[in-house]
Amino acid sequence: MGRHVRLLALILALLAVPWMFPQRYFLRVIDLGLVYAVLALGLQLLVGSAGQLSLGHAAFYGTGAYASAILVRKLGVPVEVAFVAGAVVAALLALTLVPILRLRGNELAVATLGFGVIVHAVMLNEEWLTEGPFGMMKIPPFRLGPLVFNTEFRFYYLALSVTALTYLAFRRLTRSRFGRALEAIRQSEEAAVTSGIDPVRYKSKVFVIAAFTAGIGGALFSHLNRYLNPNDFTLTESINILVMVVVGGLRRLEGAIVGALVVVFASEYLRAFKEYRLIIFGVLLVALMAFGADGLRGLPATLVAWARRVMRPAAPRAAPTPSDG
Repeated sequence: MGRHVRLLALILALLAVPWMFPQRYFLRVIDLGLVYAVLALGLQLLVGSAGQLSLGHAAFYGTGAYASAILVRKLGVPVEVAFVAGAVVAALLALTLVPILRLRGNELAVATLGFGVIVHAVMLNEEWLTEGPFGMMKIPPFRLGPLVFNTEFRFYYLALSVTALTYLAFRRLTRSRFGRALEAIRQSEEAAVTSGIDPVRYKSKVFVIAAFTAGIGGALFSHLNRYLNPNDFTLTESINILVMVVVGGLRRLEGAIVGALVVVFASEYLRAFKEYRLIIFGVLLVALMAFGADGLRGLPATLVAWARRVMRPAAPRAAPTPSDG
């Protein structure tokens, strides 16, 4: 009973956020945080559940964003259709990486990094398609039938719904046989093979799922920002999303959402410190990882254990035994 009450209270609190904090800047930041929460959930599934380090997540993020915007602006496709199509294009792009999924660890990370560089170069140089370094402007807002999400207030509910659906879908997925297979692969691919699990097939599936989710995040971003620039989808952005996953705690979906919101809000509100912003942000990240390798999820337990060690009275020293003679 208590669990249901807490869940209901959480839902009501989330629905009330735009009414309690109606400032446009705050809503803009939290909208952006929810977009990144979707991105972080996809990467959490790939890195946390399957143990596959990818440094090319921004490539799929940008693909979903540009595909949705191009379909709406240049081909006149309805926004609802373009939104889903952007995610599908990102997933299809991920299929081209299936041959490299036999790689592991650092080799896979470097391969995905190179892939991200290629995609960014296409966004930057193919002006006939992406409008090049000047970016793509005048992207229409998202609409669903008569509903037009053209304000930060309205977009909040769209982003919240997409984030909630993504979380619930991944929660179910990680608790299924598929999720258990990913956990086995993360712990040991050799042991997984002996259990009858095909690591390449499962890694291919989870990679496509993560890319599809990144495409959804990209489509959300394009219709929130209504302007796209290739520099929004660089290696730095991939690392930024990875930081969100690590900050929230690996192998925990709730951690991906919390990590995304914390990093986005910290990045925005530290702007008041101007040139010291990145230094302070870096120090906070180092301190967080030093106190708890499990991110925010493990921080309370780490602090409690540290406090107990500090407050524990020192053991009395044994009296020295008299020497013979």
